[in-house]
Amino acid sequence: MLESKTIDMTDDKPVRLMVRFALPLLFVNVLSMLFTVIDSAVLGRILGVNAFAAVGATASPHWLIFSFMLGIMQGFGVLFAQRFGSKDHTGLRRAVRTSVVLTAAISTLVAVGYPLLCRPLLELLRTPAELMDDAALYLNVFFAGAPITFAYNLAGTLLRSLGDSKTPLRAAVLATLLNIALDFALVLPFGVAGVSAATLISQLVACVYCFPTLRRTGYLGGDGWHWDTPTARELLRLSIPLGLRNVIIETGGLIVQWYTNDFGTVFVAGTAAARRMYTLLLVAGGAVEAAVSTFVAQNAGARKWARVKRGVNYGLLMMLAAGAFAMAITLPFGRQILGLFIEGDAPEVVTAVLDIGVRQLTLFSLGLPILSLLFIYRSSLQGVGNSLIPMLSGFVELVTRMATVILLTPSFGQWGVLLSSPTAWVTATVLLLVSYYVVASGFEKRKVV
Repeated sequence: MLESKTIDMTDDKPVRLMVRFALPLLFVNVLSMLFTVIDSAVLGRILGVNAFAAVGATASPHWLIFSFMLGIMQGFGVLFAQRFGSKDHTGLRRAVRTSVVLTAAISTLVAVGYPLLCRPLLELLRTPAELMDDAALYLNVFFAGAPITFAYNLAGTLLRSLGDSKTPLRAAVLATLLNIALDFALVLPFGVAGVSAATLISQLVACVYCFPTLRRTGYLGGDGWHWDTPTARELLRLSIPLGLRNVIIETGGLIVQWYTNDFGTVFVAGTAAARRMYTLLLVAGGAVEAAVSTFVAQNAGARKWARVKRGVNYGLLMMLAAGAFAMAITLPFGRQILGLFIEGDAPEVVTAVLDIGVRQLTLFSLGLPILSLLFIYRSSLQGVGNSLIPMLSGFVELVTRMATVILLTPSFGQWGVLLSSPTAWVTATVLLLVSYYVVASGFEKRKVV
């Protein structure tokens, strides 16, 4: 097995291990941010506000499925990391083989079924008529390639579960550079469809790049490399609640998008720009969250509960520091950064879009301390194999988002939409924080998979 690239997090100092693991992921997130900025600039500056708004209007329908996939991969990653931490290499091979079959089945269902639901879903969300065709085209092309996206994310999940965050970094560099080049090559001749196609092609190349490293780990064959029904049940037990949690959260996003679309194209474009900059807010925080999740899962597998608690505490401090760093960038420079996305329309339209985007981005930024707590306690519960409470937290977010837009929009207009996410973070964090300390009090009695 390939030991040089994996990181065993059950020994050595927690902060050193998490920083070593998180730094490559930080660069991955920076690349993602860079790509988001360039991708948005290509859309907004070359194709105009309508094309930018059309893709922005797909955010919730897109993330409804994409976030389900991410939840599934997070659940798979918990089992991978726990078995790696417990040195159960045969069991890990069974988990990898079984996850490949499950991923192929789920992604095929998405690729076949989503195009049938795409336009009705956009109509249900009251997507403006002038945006409908481009929005539907963008989604249909992207999800036709769902098996590619699922395979790429499964490869990264397995490598990160073993502590290898460098290979996914190199794959992300390759994917980002190729995606940017393809954006410029494909957007003019193919419009928004070119954006989707560029993403799929770059993900396919990056997945192929990861394959030799995956083979050298020793977990793609050998003893235990076969379908295993008990392992499939365990994978689904961990992953389905996390996938459903994300779907529940994004259902709240769909409801918010429904209200957003009622305010017209300018409001859709402004909030879409802010959501894209949301990736900037999470550049460092996302890396810390992944490091904490892997650290907790490996040490839970090894039943080193004191290390689990120390890792969570250190991770929380790191996450709060990352949030402060993001706020230091977005609060003073938010308008200038958002201005990179929009050009080519009447000055008064651009100004109106930026005004809305700055309001939303400011609220996102001010909510980062709460979001830091949410991410750490949620990922920690997932790492020890508790997927029920994170799923319930998604339901709490859904209810809060619905209540915010339904109760506030009639009296406060656009502010009901703008406040919906920050208020949802607060209520979900309360549940996760209390639940974590209840669960942590009984760590020594827990059984891990």
